[in-house]
Amino acid sequence: MGTYLFQFQLYVGMLKFPLNEKKVISTGVPSLDKTLEHGGLQEGEIHLFIGDATSRKDLFGYRFLTEGLEKGERVAFYDIESSSDEILELLSSKRKDWDPNNLQFMDACPEYSKFYINAVPGKIIDDMKHLIGVSRVLINPLTFFVEKFGIDDAGDFLIRVREIAMKKDLTVLFLMANILDQAKLQSIIDKCDGVAEMETKVVMREVYHQIKLTKFGSPMNLLMTYVIRNNDIRVTKWEKVV
Repeated sequence: MGTYLFQFQLYVGMLKFPLNEKKVISTGVPSLDKTLEHGGLQEGEIHLFIGDATSRKDLFGYRFLTEGLEKGERVAFYDIESSSDEILELLSSKRKDWDPNNLQFMDACPEYSKFYINAVPGKIIDDMKHLIGVSRVLINPLTFFVEKFGIDDAGDFLIRVREIAMKKDLTVLFLMANILDQAKLQSIIDKCDGVAEMETKVVMREVYHQIKLTKFGSPMNLLMTYVIRNNDIRVTKWEKVV
């Protein structure tokens, strides 16, 4: 009788506390969260947003950070190649809404010598290993690693970051310019838990933006249309694609 009671209690406990349940982190864009399989990004995962300057991918990075800061979370931001001016300007303009001590910022922009460039991946990895109480990490841009070290080494960097994210329950977001052909891009996609490929289109002089979402815990890909007004992002429609 005692054995059956113990098994029943264990079973009920598993129902109440599912094994390997991950915390869900908002992207900072509520309408985007609604389209994702889990209602946001899961902790212990890495995600990649790809697009050109007109796609406003930096704005997605900014919303990801401020969503955490406005909730009192600690976040980390690694800026590489001084390519995050828009994000930094937006963060500075909104600083009154959150505690600046909760933003751990690293200017990882290397001096233009081979020694400093080669040190960047290790510098970021080492810093991430020592993060305490951080829930979100933004790394911008992944483009730097692809151009300076090649696809294979950039992939190894992603794997190292993912290992740390899983160990420390971090949600990591990378931003990258759309510079790769599909074959090389697929090598990067394979190492990420979710990928958003952004594209700007002009039809009859009207500009609109699209995102193709791959993975993110769903077996189906999603194609979304979004609009940007006053630095606010809103998904207007979405559909499942093969």
